Amino acid sequence: MKNYLSLILFSFICGNIYSQNKYLFPINTNSQNYLSGTMGELRGDHFHMGIDIKTFGKTGYPVYASENGYIERIRVSESGYGKAIYIKHLDGKKTVYAHLNIFNEKIDNYVTNYQYRTKHFSVNIYPGKKFFINKGEVIAYSGNTGSSSGPHLHFELRDSLDNVYDPLKLKFNEVIDNTKPTIEKITFKTLDKYSRINNGYGIFEYQVLSDKGKNFIENINAKGRIGISILCYDKLDGASNKNGIKKIELYVNDTLVVNNYIEYLTYDETNNVAKYIDFNLFLKSRKQYIKLYQDDGNVLNFHNNDHSGILNINEEEVNNIKIKIYDSYENNQEILFSINNSNTKNLKNKVNLSNENFEIYDNIIQISTSNNRNFLEIEVNKSIRNINPSYTLHDKNFYLIDLTKVLPSKIILNDKVIDLSFIDIIPSEIKFEKNYNDFSINVSKISLFDTLFLSFKKKVKKNSEIFEFKNLSTFKKNIEVTLIPKEKYDINKSYVYEILKNDQSFIGGKWHNDNSISFKTNNLSKYTILNDTIGPEITPLKINSNQIKIRIKDDLSGINKYEGKINNNWILFEYDSKNEIIISKKFNPNQSFKGKFVLVVYDNANNKTSYNINI
Repeated sequence: MKNYLSLILFSFICGNIYSQNKYLFPINTNSQNYLSGTMGELRGDHFHMGIDIKTFGKTGYPVYASENGYIERIRVSESGYGKAIYIKHLDGKKTVYAHLNIFNEKIDNYVTNYQYRTKHFSVNIYPGKKFFINKGEVIAYSGNTGSSSGPHLHFELRDSLDNVYDPLKLKFNEVIDNTKPTIEKITFKTLDKYSRINNGYGIFEYQVLSDKGKNFIENINAKGRIGISILCYDKLDGASNKNGIKKIELYVNDTLVVNNYIEYLTYDETNNVAKYIDFNLFLKSRKQYIKLYQDDGNVLNFHNNDHSGILNINEEEVNNIKIKIYDSYENNQEILFSINNSNTKNLKNKVNLSNENFEIYDNIIQISTSNNRNFLEIEVNKSIRNINPSYTLHDKNFYLIDLTKVLPSKIILNDKVIDLSFIDIIPSEIKFEKNYNDFSINVSKISLFDTLFLSFKKKVKKNSEIFEFKNLSTFKKNIEVTLIPKEKYDINKSYVYEILKNDQSFIGGKWHNDNSISFKTNNLSKYTILNDTIGPEITPLKINSNQIKIRIKDDLSGINKYEGKINNNWILFEYDSKNEIIISKKFNPNQSFKGKFVLVVYDNANNKTSYNINI
């Protein structure tokens, strides 16, 4: 009864949010528009929360209020949404307009005055009911501010609780879509030690084939608990961008097992993308395969799955599978195939997650060897154990180890020793604090999606200390890590950096009296501590009585803050972080810049560079 009442309430809310569509398309109204992003689309580490409307590589298009209301919030930031306006409408709904170039004159004067009064470029303003807005009123002009990767308008539709809904459900005439979505690939994953796909264990990938308008894949056989993932996308008419999928259905022998429909999203769950996609495949290929099953920690609101979407396959039975995907306009595509309709026993479709002899799938590690010996040696708690093969296929033995029961530190092969560096198990949903030789870790009850098998190794390379966590996982909430270096560092100039492939990224951190440094992170990576003693670069581009334009750049720790003054009077500089440029904006447009100009720029390691000139 509880679920039934919840469904009625949800249907009422959804029906109300889209009822009596009188909302105006916010840009290029009454003309066909094209999108580069849709609501619910997967964006690396988050769900996209609105639609991105193309502006053809240009800025400056008028942006219109979609409905009557008042401006609830104005935000200006060098990252994120850049310049953004949030309007609350008379029916309780809200709309958001982001990456704007400039506000209309009335709003712009108000924001500029606020920035000069607070002496900050980045501001977050709640003006009350100061600005009542009429439907169709120009509130701003489109831009490319914040973290935008190109000129466009980001547009959101929200309810009174700031839950985000799909604006395309308002059926704007300005967006046309008769194009079916596409299923490109399908993967199958074994979900416990006893499951098999084509007599093997792991992830198996199949390219979707088509014949006479019907989609299918090559033969597959399986048994046990299996999870399916799909690589899919949608395109709208007239645009080449690959957008998100709105709804996914999975049928087994004509029974609906999975029914995932992204009707709304909350900002609290947007970073749960890491559990919605197959994270192993994302790390390997940077492609986001959507899981049609739920594993531990996956609690997104739109899941409506039987047995969490996990298929329990009887190898003696044929299972007929249908997967159907939909876009926001109900265009759909489907694929039909059978499991156990043949006797396929090969690994040609297996995805190799590692170039080593081992792969880790959730809490299972698989090790492969040649079959010239019938056992494998592993080191556990500094003692050697022999384990037998879990299965043999072709000329190889495969060993499956449940890490929740055995946590090996090393694998001993004929020709080498593999150092796994596992040191501990951290359960989810408990508070966990522990000190180790080279670091300590502090995990809250709500930080982890699932059990964390902590893997760590300390290295010293060219007088640099490298703290390497080998875990391939992300977290729901930040955890705190404290590094304990052996070397002494200048605590005023030295901070934690993440080591990337060809670069280092500033993390920061707080030094303690015991020569340790703490920082918070939502994933574990490879870190080092670097000393930055070089101040930022300041390059004048244009300086006259009307405008000051300067490039500010820092190659290591990055820009932290800047301040410019003329005759000791503060000047507003708008920061274009993508191009590393600051541009002056006058408090009084009719007043000339004249006198002694001084600019001071700080990096994140507290280095300071100054520049001054008489204008």
